[in-house]
Amino acid sequence: MKDVKLPTHINEDVAYLCGVLVGDGHLSVRKSKHEYAIYCLGHKNDEREFYDKVIIPLFNKTFSVNVKIKSSDRDTTYGFVFYSKVLVNYFSRLGIPTGNKSSRIRIPTIFKSSDNLLISFIRGLADTDFCLTLKRRYKKIQYYPVIVGVSKSKDIIYEISKYLKKLGFRPSLETRKQFDKRVQKLVVTYALYLYGHKQTVMWMQIIGFKSSKHLKKFDLWKKRNIDNARANSAFRILG
Repeated sequence: MKDVKLPTHINEDVAYLCGVLVGDGHLSVRKSKHEYAIYCLGHKNDEREFYDKVIIPLFNKTFSVNVKIKSSDRDTTYGFVFYSKVLVNYFSRLGIPTGNKSSRIRIPTIFKSSDNLLISFIRGLADTDFCLTLKRRYKKIQYYPVIVGVSKSKDIIYEISKYLKKLGFRPSLETRKQFDKRVQKLVVTYALYLYGHKQTVMWMQIIGFKSSKHLKKFDLWKKRNIDNARANSAFRILG
C-alpha cells in the first residue's frame, strides 16, 4: 500500500470529505488490536454512482491512496473501509470523533473560519445525509421541492440552521421521536427543512449537491415545473 500523503493545508476537498464522513462514515479505533479504520458506506443501489464517481476518486486524490470498494449484499451497503492510523488521527484532529459519533457530532471548529470550507463541509454532509424530495401539494404529480436533513445530533442541525439563516435561507426545525424496533427504544432525531422553489434554487447556487441521486431529483423538479410561474421566477435566478 502506498504511504498516505496528507494535504499541506486544509482545503475544500478535505472539508467536503469530512462532511461525507459525518454523514456516511465513522472512525474506528481498537488500540488493543492496533487497528485504526475509516468506514464510509452508503446505499448499495442509489449511491453506487456517487461513490464510484465522486467520493472514492476524491479520497484517493486527496490522500494519494487507492481505496477498494466494499460491497455487502446482506445489508445493502456500498463504499470502502480503509485502515490507516495516520488518516484516522488526521480526521480526529480536525474534529471528527471516533466511535459512535451520532449524538455528539458538531461542525468542526476549523471549518467555521472560512465560508468556503464551511459550505464544502455542509455539501459533503448533505450529499450523504440530506435528501431532496418532491411533494404533491396542490397537484396530482410530485412537483413541490423540500430539502430535508436529519441527524441524531441536535447541535449540528442547529449550527447548520443558524448558518443557513445567515445566508438568507428560512429553515424550519423539528424534533422527531420514534420507537425503533431494532434497538427497542425511543429514538430522538432532529430535522431541518427548506421548503419551496426559491430555497431550492438558493441551495443549488450557494451549497449545491455532487450526489447524482440529488442532482437527478433536481432535474426532475425542473422538468415538472417548466410551466409553473413561481418555479420559473426561481429558474431565472439560476440563469
